[in-house]
Amino acid sequence: MRKLLPVLAACALAGCASPNAGRPAAAPTPTPSTPPTSASATETPTPSPSPSREPTTKVKDCFDGDCLLKLSKPVTIRLNAKKFYYPKFEVVAIDKDTITYRVEYPHGGGAEQRLGEGGGSSFAFRENTPVEVRLVSIKKGQALLSVSPGERG
Repeated sequence: MRKLLPVLAACALAGCASPNAGRPAAAPTPTPSTPPTSASATETPTPSPSPSREPTTKVKDCFDGDCLLKLSKPVTIRLNAKKFYYPKFEVVAIDKDTITYRVEYPHGGGAEQRLGEGGGSSFAFRENTPVEVRLVSIKKGQALLSVSPGERG
C-alpha cells in the first residue's frame, strides 16, 4: 500500500477520476521542497491551541474543518463537502508515535497518509478549500490532531 500512496496522492492532486476527466486539472502550486506531482509532509510550525481552538473530543466540532481533536482510537471525521469537496476523512490507526489517516475520493480510489508528531499534510480538490491535517502531539496512545482550512491555491 505504501508504494501506491505517491501514485494515489498524485492522482488526487491531478483530479483523477473526476466527472471532468476530459478537462485538464489545475496543477497544484509546488513549494520549493516539494515536486508538483508528489504528496509529502510539510514543515511548518506546530499550531498552538488558542481560545477559539480549545482541544475537544467531539468529532462533530471538526465539520467546519477547524478543530483540535483529542483522539485515542480510529474515528471518521465528517467535513462540509460544499466547502472542502470531500465529505469525510478517517483516522484509521493510532500507535505510539504516529497516526494514519485515509481520504476516500468521491469518484473512487483514495489516499492514505501517516504522520509523526509535528508532521502535517493536506488534501484538496481543484478550487475547493484544502484541509490541513497536523499531528500536534502524541503521548501514550493519545493524539492531538489539528484540522484547519488551508489557503486556496
